[in-house]
This record gives sequence, C-alpha cells and structure tokens, in this order.
Amino acid sequence: MIISPGSSSSRDAWILVVGLGVVMSVLFGFTLNAFSVFTLPIIDIFQSSHEQAARVVTVFVVSMTLAMPAAGWLLDHVAPRPVMATGGLLTGLAYLAAAHSGDLDSFTFAVALCGLGVGASTYVPAFVLLSNWFPVSRQGLAFGILLSIVAAGGTFLPMGLNRMVEAVGLLATMEKGAFVILLICFPLLLWLVRMPAQSQATLDRGTHSAVDRRVCEVLRMPQYWLWIAVVLLVTLSGLSVLMGLVPYLVSIGYSAAQGAAAYGAIAAATIAGSLSFGAISTRKGPGRTLGIGILIGSLGLACLLLASDQTFGFAAVVVFVLAWGTTFNLVNQLSPPLLVEFAGQRGFGSLLGLGNLVSGLGAALGPMLFGYLVDRTGTYFLPVALSAVLMAFALLPLVMLRSAQRQTPPAVALEGREH
Repeated sequence: MIISPGSSSSRDAWILVVGLGVVMSVLFGFTLNAFSVFTLPIIDIFQSSHEQAARVVTVFVVSMTLAMPAAGWLLDHVAPRPVMATGGLLTGLAYLAAAHSGDLDSFTFAVALCGLGVGASTYVPAFVLLSNWFPVSRQGLAFGILLSIVAAGGTFLPMGLNRMVEAVGLLATMEKGAFVILLICFPLLLWLVRMPAQSQATLDRGTHSAVDRRVCEVLRMPQYWLWIAVVLLVTLSGLSVLMGLVPYLVSIGYSAAQGAAAYGAIAAATIAGSLSFGAISTRKGPGRTLGIGILIGSLGLACLLLASDQTFGFAAVVVFVLAWGTTFNLVNQLSPPLLVEFAGQRGFGSLLGLGNLVSGLGAALGPMLFGYLVDRTGTYFLPVALSAVLMAFALLPLVMLRSAQRQTPPAVALEGREH
C-alpha cells in the first residue's frame, strides 16, 4: 500500500500532520515560545536576576530533553497514543501548578515537570510517528508543514500573552494557558495519534530505498556524532537568542510590545521558511538545504547586532526577522530526514531521541550562559555575537557529515547481509 495523493491513507496522514501541528503550536506557544515574554515578569515577581530567570528556561529544556529519548525508545516498542497523551496531560497539570507557585523554586520545579510532558508529546514522538506515515523523500515537506503550523501559533501567542501579562499578571495568564492545554491538546492526542496500517518504513525497506542499520552500528558511525554536533551548535545559538530577544530589544530602546511583535514576526517568517525550504529539500536533499539555511540564519543573526544603530537599526531588525526567522526551525525540520539518510528507520525513535538528548543538554546551557554574560558585562552585545559565531560554526560538522556520507558503503549491501 503506497500512499498516493488521493488515497484515504494520504488523507489520514495529512490530518495527522495538521492535528499534531495544532498540539505542538499550543504546547510550545505557552512554554518554549513564551519564555522570552515571561522573562521580565519572572524577574519582577520573584525578584530574581537575569541568570536565575534564564535558569527556569534551562531547567525546562533539560527536562524536555531528558524525556525525548525515553519517548523515542517507547515509540520503537509500544503504541504512541498512551505515551503522547500522557505527556499532554502532564504538561497541562504542571503548567497549572506553576501558575499557583509562591516562590521561584516551586515555579521552576513545576516548569521542569512541564518540560517532561512536552518532551513526551511533541518533537521526537511526533517526528517518529510521521516518519511511519511518509516516505523519506516527502518527510522534509511533511515536517515543514507541521512546523509551519507550530510557527503560526508562535506568530500570535507572544503578542497575546504579552497583553494578558500586562492586564492580569503572569500567574493568572499561565492559569488560563493550563486550561487551554488540557481542553485542546489532551483530547486531540487521544483522538489522532495512531500508527498507519502498514508503516512507510516497512515499505521503504521492502523496496531497498532506505538504509536499515542497527542502533549500535549507527552509534559507531562518525556521521551520527557529526549530525549531533550540527544540531547542538544550531540549537545552542537559536535557543539563546530566542530567550534573550525581547529583553535585548527592550534594553536598546524598544518597548516590550514591540519586542513581542518582533517575536511574532519571526514566527510568521518561520511559516514561509518551513514550507519553502521543505519544498527545496525534496529536490536538493536535507543536507544541502540545511547548509543553505544555516548560512542565511547566521548572516541574519549578525544583523541583530546593528539593531541599536540610529540609522540602520530598524532595517537591521527587519533583515534579522526575515533571515533568521525563515531558517529558525530548519534544524528541527531537516535533521530527522538527514538522520534517516545514513541511519535508516530501524531504531529511528531511539536514535533521534538520544541525539536530541546529547544536543539538548548542551543547548540547554545557552540561555543560562546568555543571562550570565548579560549580568557580567551589562550588555547584550557579547552573547548575541557569540550566538552568531556558534551558528556559523555549525557549517563545519555539516560539511564533514556530507563528506562522510559519500564514503559510506552502499546500504543495499548492508541490508543484504542481514536478510
């Protein structure tokens, strides 16, 4: 059963993409995409430093990252619905607990539990699930549409959350967000999440169109660790800028509302980028497309350093939004099909989860380091410049990865020995 554009299986696959996009849009919109807007209110409510406020983000990312390999391994062995639905339920309940926190420690602990729920219900589980519905050649586009829906939520939620925080305060805003999560995400996950009648991964292996390597074999391949290095450097840079963007813009004269608007504009640019680069990846391949995106994003991030200039500041922000925004999600969108190219579908959930564990733990230090540098230097210039350098440096392991891929023995021969 090949999934054709008009088949019921194809329709079910695209419904799943849209549904998961809505779930991830809400979950990320109220957590990861909201923390930049929440940073200043957290400092004000709990009388904390920038580093302490950034530590909340670090704890969230670490707990989310720790949940990813566990969720990926579970999806290699059990049905996805109970794993992802439980994660959605935990996210809503933990978010509600954070809204009723009386001090920074309890707030941070609740956010950590929230991260576990998000990790079990979003990125790795969703991509593992969709990889069983779509062939490798169409995964970049499918992931792009998924992430464009996620970005659509990020377009409006930061501005809406900023207004809500100004009107009713941070904790009341989070309480309302918890009910949205529990009333939308949990039911959608219970209804939508399921494997196809026949996995596309099985079809790919049956036609010898994909690699099929064991997990232990992939872990010994240099390609896998170069792949992790690319994800780590891009994510470390992106997460640091994402969390520090609104405070940075406020520090150079923009209002909090203008900062939130820029944040939302980035999400709008991400929609266009996810769709266009997804289409490009079907022709150019995920590796080459990702390299182009990293180069464009690095140049855009460098423009952010000119945002305080009296003459070119606004134009620099616009260029940053367009260049960095359109490429912001590319590493999440294209690294999974890039992994499939050299590792195959066997143990894909475990490999994707493990890779995101290693890269995510490293990247989680970014916001805290960003805040530390701001506290020490009294300016955002150094952490923003460092983020631009780290992103550009990701091109080196990507080039090495593509070179190593060209030297890999043919996959069909490997499969032949196993069968």
